[in-house]
Amino acid sequence: MSGKGMRKIHNMLKIALVNVLLIASIVGLVVLIPVASQVGYSIISRITPGSESATRAALPNYADTQWAHQHFDDMRGLTTVYRDFVVWEAKPYESETINIGQDGLRHVVQSSNVTRDEAWLFGGSTMWGYGSNDINTIPSILSEITNLRVTNYSLVGYHARQSVNKLISAYSDLTQSNDRNRIVIFYDGVNDVLDKCQAENSGSGTAREQQIRATVDLDDLSPLVAVRPALALIERIDNALDKSLMNSEYVCSEDPGRSEEIAQALVNDWVSADAIARVNGDRFIAILQPVAYLSNTRLEHLGADSKEWKKVARQYQAIYPAIRRSAGEAGIEFVDLTHIHDYDEFIYIDFCHTSPNGNRTVAVAIAKLLT
Repeated sequence: MSGKGMRKIHNMLKIALVNVLLIASIVGLVVLIPVASQVGYSIISRITPGSESATRAALPNYADTQWAHQHFDDMRGLTTVYRDFVVWEAKPYESETINIGQDGLRHVVQSSNVTRDEAWLFGGSTMWGYGSNDINTIPSILSEITNLRVTNYSLVGYHARQSVNKLISAYSDLTQSNDRNRIVIFYDGVNDVLDKCQAENSGSGTAREQQIRATVDLDDLSPLVAVRPALALIERIDNALDKSLMNSEYVCSEDPGRSEEIAQALVNDWVSADAIARVNGDRFIAILQPVAYLSNTRLEHLGADSKEWKKVARQYQAIYPAIRRSAGEAGIEFVDLTHIHDYDEFIYIDFCHTSPNGNRTVAVAIAKLLT
């Protein structure tokens, strides 16, 4: 081959190499910039004071509470990890007001006279203790009142179906013989209604169903795999800018069929939990939890007269009666605490979470069930 031909081939290879490097650089930027941005966003969001923290801590519920600001700041440090069957689980965490062990469970301050008898508590963020330091959660107060050894299996955002799976795992993880008197309590209603009534959800999934589907539905061989970090960043920013529960479309109040399905699904989960507890020789109690939308208490600090508030309230007005009816026919031990907070105090800090005074009211009511 002539020298001219060799130079031509050399130039073609050089151009091809440059093009390959250029394409690789572009792909690298597409992948790395969002990753770096997401890390930076995470860091910034952690160190920037949150307006929500200041707003919640300033509620009249916390007028004489020294730890309130610290608690809501501590909440911003919580992180979760994917876990099969329950979808997400809390990572270990230590702070002044919130402590989570290696098992992903929030610390319960046990009674100084704790007995061998146990209570396992399941639910979402209200039972978990959003709005309270460790000693003022429902589980800790219940241990104080009853001297039971209490375990808090609840987690922010959990549905009853997740709690059923958590219950199965809890029995599987028992290291001692099952010779203790144990009571299993499910405290549900708020999350099952709130998430399953949203138009974009299937009616059976968790609040993160669409987020997870959007990630895993991408074909691994698709070029879109390279931009997954970018898509994750966009979704994360969207979620940060749009945290209001009121921005979703809710359909249950206009769809009696869907309301009945959601109510029956919740009760079916309770029936399953009851069967699991019974086969292990334990007692099960299903509790329909209170919600501000249906409570006759002080709500003027929460903007309860707004159009958005009333929109979501209609979903609970549609489904809670159906839950009561289905639970009453299910043959399980069922307790309705919907109106437990109908007294003249500042109890709620939002649509469902309560300050320590509300937690104590619930803990006292549960303790009475156990006597």
